[in-house]
Amino acid sequence: MQAPARPRFARGGLPAGRFFEALQARLHALLPAGPWSFRARRGHGLLKLDCGHPETHFEGWHHRSLGRFEVGLHFEGSAELNQAATGFFRGRILEVKSALPRAELEPWDRGWSRLYETFPAPALDQRVLEEAAARLAAYVVHLQPLVDAFWKEGQP
Repeated sequence: MQAPARPRFARGGLPAGRFFEALQARLHALLPAGPWSFRARRGHGLLKLDCGHPETHFEGWHHRSLGRFEVGLHFEGSAELNQAATGFFRGRILEVKSALPRAELEPWDRGWSRLYETFPAPALDQRVLEEAAARLAAYVVHLQPLVDAFWKEGQP
């Protein structure tokens, strides 16, 4: 099987739509064999991936005005659900930080919360694509089992 062609980047990088398409493909290539069955949703400057619970999803997001790229696990459900998720992950933060040392858990906009990190990304170029895919893959591999455990505990 022939490897997929790498996207060609213009001087200023790829347009966001093409970048996030390439990110999704690169992420898929980096994930180890396993029962990954993510539903992907793309918005302007972001990619969301969930396993059946869209209110708890992995996200890659280009903060264009800040020149940063964010990867993380977002909790964007009801206030009760977000508080339960934050508490669940706060109780496992040492485990999380041992695998993802740059990860930060914090409340966020609209009563949401997130477990995330950012890195410099002035343009959506090849370097950002590789770094975003590698970091997002690490979040999925290390956090999806915890997300599954969270949902099995019978959340609000």
